[in-house]
Amino acid sequence: MTKLKIAIVDDELLFIQGMKLILEQNEMLEVTNTAKSGLELLGQLNSGEFEADIVLLDLSMPEMDGIDTLLKLNTMNVSVQVIILTSHYNDAMIVKLLDEGVAGFLAKNEDPQEVINTILKVGEKGFHINDHILQLIRNRRLLAKKNKLSEHLSPREIEILKLICQEHTNKEIAQKLFLSTRTIEGHRNRMLLKTQSKNTAGLVLYAVINNIVTIDNSKYS
Repeated sequence: MTKLKIAIVDDELLFIQGMKLILEQNEMLEVTNTAKSGLELLGQLNSGEFEADIVLLDLSMPEMDGIDTLLKLNTMNVSVQVIILTSHYNDAMIVKLLDEGVAGFLAKNEDPQEVINTILKVGEKGFHINDHILQLIRNRRLLAKKNKLSEHLSPREIEILKLICQEHTNKEIAQKLFLSTRTIEGHRNRMLLKTQSKNTAGLVLYAVINNIVTIDNSKYS
């Protein structure tokens, strides 16, 4: 059994310790890194001490906040998913962070089980968009960013994108379409380039904005 390795980045030591206790109650999760600022996290990366698959990143921190840390991570050759920790949701900020490739969001007062579920979803599928963010996308639709689909995605790519939005893995999509996993990975990588998305969460956002999938409460299909 391969555990998901987690990094917690927050300037409150008690929060880090409490979160670590919560996460490690699940046998699939292991906290391998903690940091009190973005600078400390980047120092761990540069020194080779960083082991995590997923970073829980607080937005408000001294020295280097969560946004600047995320932007810096995007410039580095590091394979890691970022889940934003926040005390309150700011709709404009959520849109910006989604554009920058964030894989999920967690409120700091979230139920512990929802925290674990979100991390597991991100670890398995590459993203997790909660009800609030789905409602935000429904309300705004981000019309200013809407693209002409015919100029971007092929029918096959749209078919694969719909399956991605249904939270199927590359292997599951390959089985459904009688293709190889490598072929699906190739299509996914081309879609990332065409839509200028940074990760799977960005592809899902693109699909919702462009009405490839529709939102029904907390579900999209």
